[in-house]
Amino acid sequence: MGKNGRFGKDYGKVVGKDSPSRPGWKGPGYVKKAEPPAKAKAPVAESTKAASESMIPIELQQLLLNIFRNTFPGVLTSGTLQPLLQDVKAALYERDFSRAFGKQEYLEAYSVRWSPSRALCYSSILVDLQKHMTELNKSTLKVVCFGGGAAEVVAFAEAMANLSMDDKGPEIDLLLVDTAQWGGVVQMLDQALATPPPLSKYASSSAREANSSLIAPGSIVTTFRPDDVLGLSQSQLDDIVGKGPMLLTLLFTLNELYTTSIGKTTAFILNLTSSTKPGTLLLVVDSPGSYSETVVGTEAKRYPMQWLLDHILLGTEKTRGEESAANWLKVFSDDSRWFRLPDGLRYPIPLENMRYQISLYRRL
Repeated sequence: MGKNGRFGKDYGKVVGKDSPSRPGWKGPGYVKKAEPPAKAKAPVAESTKAASESMIPIELQQLLLNIFRNTFPGVLTSGTLQPLLQDVKAALYERDFSRAFGKQEYLEAYSVRWSPSRALCYSSILVDLQKHMTELNKSTLKVVCFGGGAAEVVAFAEAMANLSMDDKGPEIDLLLVDTAQWGGVVQMLDQALATPPPLSKYASSSAREANSSLIAPGSIVTTFRPDDVLGLSQSQLDDIVGKGPMLLTLLFTLNELYTTSIGKTTAFILNLTSSTKPGTLLLVVDSPGSYSETVVGTEAKRYPMQWLLDHILLGTEKTRGEESAANWLKVFSDDSRWFRLPDGLRYPIPLENMRYQISLYRRL
């Protein structure tokens, strides 16, 4: 993610046993051991338990990690990876997003370090919420990811691979929109997803016959559009959204848009609402807690991001003394969930568990 998918100063720290920022790794080549589930507040809409395990088989989760490992082997083994990651983290801390995502080597370093965890989390969310997507086009699912990059393209492929096991997976038309130049990274990952992984020269004939790509070639058509989300006009959004119901995502993007400009973000959401057709789904995932609060007005009042979003989408604001009509229905919400990486996954560098809030809206 680039300018439209940014992170605060605490982003990227390893999840530890007693504190969200306490390191807790046990070896450089292993994923951190899962922790006991954290208690979550009652969701606003649909009742559910905080997710602690993915519904996706661990074998498929490992294949997802292999996609990143096989796509960027030189990056993962390079002696410059850690200095590059430090540069990116420093730029993110200083909120200098043009610098953090301004070089191809920075994008690749980000992709191997932070995108795998995100992709695993996103794919588990998509599979978990599949029952809400049954009313969308069953032959080709159109998706637009605002602030999307490396994690999103792999996450949708992983979700498709999991659903295809039950012959439920549609083809996907995936559009990623971001200011950072993710096109090259996305193209490499897209190609790796539809290509059988490399095998050792000592692999048996049966292993070679069984070797296959994560998804069938052509099952996902991925397009990257370099654009500033907050700069999109109504006509541009009309062109992006099209004429039918679809899935829209803002994955760890909306809070940073609000931080940039509440006015521009509000205009973007209102224009997006005008562009979308009934039945369209909007999936919003972001950091929970105080990080998702934004300063509003000269008095520096702080409002939760979720409240700001509901204020626009659900018609909670009042006009001339009367409550305005809602344009969206919130069909699912949870203000604190965990995605925990299962034991047994292997990756060359450490990955982290993730805590997030989630909301899913349907256009009325």
